[in-house]
Amino acid sequence: MSDEPRRLTIAMALLAIIARLALFFVVVMLVWIAFVWLYAFHPDTLGWIYSELRPLTIWLYGLIDNQLPDTVKYKVSAGLTDELGPRALFLLILGALAEVVVLAVWHGLRGAIRLGRNAARPRETV
Repeated sequence: MSDEPRRLTIAMALLAIIARLALFFVVVMLVWIAFVWLYAFHPDTLGWIYSELRPLTIWLYGLIDNQLPDTVKYKVSAGLTDELGPRALFLLILGALAEVVVLAVWHGLRGAIRLGRNAARPRETV
């Protein structure tokens, strides 16, 4: 038996991992650029976003205070300071949005390439 199919699947798996890492890097860069742009040029918008996320942050603090045991509660609360709470939520939301956009573009390009390949193939007539 030939090892060719096995090598091909390993190569495809490695290529998929490299592609996912590249997409992750693109998402991180997009989030960083968007945050820096908002921070530098639109601080009022960033402040408005933080104030809109404030009730969610307070609800999460309440969830931590009510649901976690005392031994863990104070460690988690110390890690989520008032400044970090809304900023962390905003960056998570921004990261999720950037990931959705990058994956949509990625899958759209893959689909367009597959359509182009299928259109270029000559059709067999029976």
